[in-house]
Amino acid sequence: MVAEPSRTRCRACLDSACLALLYFASAKIGLVYAVVGGAISLVWPPSGIALVAVLAFGKRVSPGIAAGSFLANVSADVPLPAAAGIATGATLAALAAAHLLQHQARFQIALNRTRDVLALILLAAILGTTISAFVGVTSLVAGGLVPLPGFASAWLKWWLGDMIGVLVVAPPLLVWLSHPHPIASTRKAVEAAGLVAALGCVSYLIFGAPELAGHGYYPAALAIVPFIIWAALRFDHWGASLAILAVSIVAIWGTTGGTGPLAADSPVDSLVRWSTFVNLLAVTGLLLVASHAETQRAQTELRASHAELERRVRERTASLARTNAELREEMTARRRLERKLVRVGDEQLKATGRELHDGLGQHLTSIGLYGATLEHKLRAQGHPEACDAERIVTLVKQAVAMIQAIARGLYPAALESAGLVAALRNLAESTHSLKKIDCVLRSAPELQLRDSLVVINLYRIAQEAINNALKYSQARHIWIDLSCSDGMLTLSVSDDGIGIDPASADRSEGLGLHNMRHRANLLGGSCAIDRNAHGGTTVAISYPVAEASAS
Repeated sequence: MVAEPSRTRCRACLDSACLALLYFASAKIGLVYAVVGGAISLVWPPSGIALVAVLAFGKRVSPGIAAGSFLANVSADVPLPAAAGIATGATLAALAAAHLLQHQARFQIALNRTRDVLALILLAAILGTTISAFVGVTSLVAGGLVPLPGFASAWLKWWLGDMIGVLVVAPPLLVWLSHPHPIASTRKAVEAAGLVAALGCVSYLIFGAPELAGHGYYPAALAIVPFIIWAALRFDHWGASLAILAVSIVAIWGTTGGTGPLAADSPVDSLVRWSTFVNLLAVTGLLLVASHAETQRAQTELRASHAELERRVRERTASLARTNAELREEMTARRRLERKLVRVGDEQLKATGRELHDGLGQHLTSIGLYGATLEHKLRAQGHPEACDAERIVTLVKQAVAMIQAIARGLYPAALESAGLVAALRNLAESTHSLKKIDCVLRSAPELQLRDSLVVINLYRIAQEAINNALKYSQARHIWIDLSCSDGMLTLSVSDDGIGIDPASADRSEGLGLHNMRHRANLLGGSCAIDRNAHGGTTVAISYPVAEASAS
């Protein structure tokens, strides 16, 4: 437990020492371009190095910033008090900028968001560097290295130099800490080599070739922008940050050598132009690459969302398919059960009709025979009760006729022996004879149906429709039509009665209409109820049939 804090302190001291050496070396490079008081340079890489060090390692490395700045300025013959003040300002600027970025902007060093680039520009490059510029110039004024009237000019140059470090030097370091190498294939490596060659040639022609680069023609510097765009879009943060750094190095080399559109008669003016151009180029490149990263991230999220949506659609489709299959199986099983129930019900009706016809009918017939015999005996003996016996025989005959009619309704034997057409013809004849109403069957006699379930359901539907017509229509004529055309078999029962409103028929919950619709649905067909040309009602059952054929 004691060794761990000691190891941490040693690591902090080592990091601070390495940072001090790096700061000192980069500061010596920047002091080569000092323009005011031997300590103000428009090229100041240490400001970017200090900011990245605090962002990456924390404020524990701040002594390295102070030490490196102090040693660099002392080596440039800056008085010790002024050097100490400059070191204090550089340290405070790095700490303040890092604090604003981390705690106010929630800064991410990957620079993948436009807001992070804007925060780097506003909070670090513009606001943070004002601290070091103000403290540093104040220290130089106090040390007599800068006259007080030149404070504003010196402050502006210091500020521009520090901004160069933040916008040009810091981004490559942040990218190095947060992004993998962008070259992942031979094709990408060839393209990168082409970009480097093109960027180097164009940068030299713009800023370094005396015979081509004209002084003061600023639009010529914009020719480098397409290559920055190329680097940003094809190689992301690595390409943009390194391209900006490379262009900055070539531009300052040419500008300080007196060539290129940024060169002026005064070396100070040349560096001011250079720093302004490089800062604008860095801002443009960083914003472009951040915007491109956001676009790529949005596209990646969109593709992921699309893939997730497709996965969910596939799962939902599969689930619906399973549900539909289960529903079809359930419907098939239900239809099979309904068919079985209907068949059982019809078998029960047949059995009841058979019992009535063969059992009770025969019994009543025997009673009628005994009654007739009794009548003859009574009449032969001259008994007056012979008339009562004759009346009993008549009533028995009427009961036998009624039972036979009921039995034919419950058990249409013609369905099994002669088919649907014959059974419907018997139904029409019995309706005419029993109800004294004109009932006619219109059908091709050769039309035959082989499916017994279809036959019995159509017969029951015709029975129900005729019963409804007899009960409610007040009709004088009833027509039964059976036809088959284009694979559709149609059974219709029409009357010339008072008719029924189709809308009310659709809303009707009567057992008869419900029974007809149910039987039609059981056959896979439809039941339609409409007014006909006679003013009455037509009940039509239609369903696709493969069993209907001409015999």
